[in-house]
Amino acid sequence: MTISLIFSVASGFVISKIGNLRPTILGTIVTTIGFFALFLFHSTEASIAAILVLIAVGLSLMQIGSVNIVLTSTPRQFSGISLGMNLLIYLIGSSVVPVIAGILMQANQIFVKSNGVSGSFPSPQSYSLIFLTATLISTTSIIFALLLNRIRSNRNGDLKAIGVPI
Repeated sequence: MTISLIFSVASGFVISKIGNLRPTILGTIVTTIGFFALFLFHSTEASIAAILVLIAVGLSLMQIGSVNIVLTSTPRQFSGISLGMNLLIYLIGSSVVPVIAGILMQANQIFVKSNGVSGSFPSPQSYSLIFLTATLISTTSIIFALLLNRIRSNRNGDLKAIGVPI
């Protein structure tokens, strides 16, 4: 959380220097790579902590950039509605993903009995499924970001062709 707080402030400076779209796409790619690395290397606490730093950096770039894209792409009179919808979708995602993780953990249980104590715990496979699901969801975000890049470049070309300043 501390890394996210620090890098979110830095993301604002990066976005003001090089624009909205490139940092957003870069953040999405970094997040996807982080989730895939978490899928591959989640055996030790140190590797998980290092990869979570990478994911926090990517999420900071992605979130700050997406808010700026929404603000610059929306007419001024609808900016409040657009920001509200952006926040709503973010909060719905933050609410649904833990439920998906809980379902995967509950569906893949192992029974452990040791020294007379027994219990049911999530299997290592359930964690792999959680990280793989996060990777797949993040991959769809890359596709959407690239589509946004194509739409914005086509729209800018149309505006330049008819003489509208950008």
